[in-house]
Amino acid sequence: MKNQTVKLWTGIGMATLIAGCGTLGGEGGEGGEHYDDQLHASSHGGEGGEGGEHHGGEGGEGGEHHGGEGGEGGEHHGGEGGEGGEHHGGEGGEGGEHHGAEAGAAFSYFAAGGEGGEGGEGGEAGSSVSSVTSDGAYVAMLQMMQGHLLAARELIKSGEVAEGRPHLTHPWVEVYPMAEPGLEHRGQNGLGGHLKALAEKSGGIEDWSDINQQFQAAWVAIEKAANNVGEKGVSSATVSKVVLSLTKQAVLEYDEALEEGQFVAVHEYQDGRGFVRAAREYLDGQQALLKRDNKEAWRVASKALDDLQKAWPTAVPPEQPVVPVANLYAAQARLELALAPYLY
Repeated sequence: MKNQTVKLWTGIGMATLIAGCGTLGGEGGEGGEHYDDQLHASSHGGEGGEGGEHHGGEGGEGGEHHGGEGGEGGEHHGGEGGEGGEHHGGEGGEGGEHHGAEAGAAFSYFAAGGEGGEGGEGGEAGSSVSSVTSDGAYVAMLQMMQGHLLAARELIKSGEVAEGRPHLTHPWVEVYPMAEPGLEHRGQNGLGGHLKALAEKSGGIEDWSDINQQFQAAWVAIEKAANNVGEKGVSSATVSKVVLSLTKQAVLEYDEALEEGQFVAVHEYQDGRGFVRAAREYLDGQQALLKRDNKEAWRVASKALDDLQKAWPTAVPPEQPVVPVANLYAAQARLELALAPYLY
């Protein structure tokens, strides 16, 4: 599966090259049919269909989410709150290490060169990404935190309490270590306390009411921290990279969750669903900005994300994958191509 992954991410880089050469329709909604044709022609045969059932999270929470710089600090893994052991083991965590990829693979969009021209699909070391110097990586990390929380809330509210508990710890033990320098740099030191409290209480909860207060406090603190970014943090280019980093991590999680065509790592499937839901909420929350810059690109990107979401039909994995891994990598490539007008 790892060799297949490398080949497919190489294909994504080619899709970006095609987009960068001006094959997509112009801004302001011009050339819509040609835009769709190019998008599907440069994809890798992935199937898809609209997956709109995931639009928006429960309770209307705005989806500022996560991301990650160069892999997470291994010393925190398996920490407070009864972390579910089989997942995210060893050094690393989010961003690539537990997938056999280089550190921070999902966040290579923010690597090398600052916020205007990071590309780097799969080829740049995630260790060069900093939550201090990159507003986009900082926001992506926070969005990833919310993706974990979306997964936890959905599972716990649906009665899958044991499955949901570990996801409450992940923002603290997996994402916070790499986001912490960026939070301190921006004067957002209070978030860590909320995440730690949520993680520490997670092991003893029996239903949603046991954790709702701590959850809401952490959610609001994440949103507050995400709003504390510079101008680049809300540009259409950076918004696109945040979305792509979330969906790329989701695809990696999905891939890692599978073995011989069966889901064997349930938490990784669930993480992926949380990340792609967070990406959906974040993209929808920024639609005014994206439509202003290129209405047609927004339309095609929104559909491409719908197609990608189809791989996660339920909170608990289906008995058989509904989307083959190769098709899901192709869906990620189509999303990247759809967002290319904002990136170049």
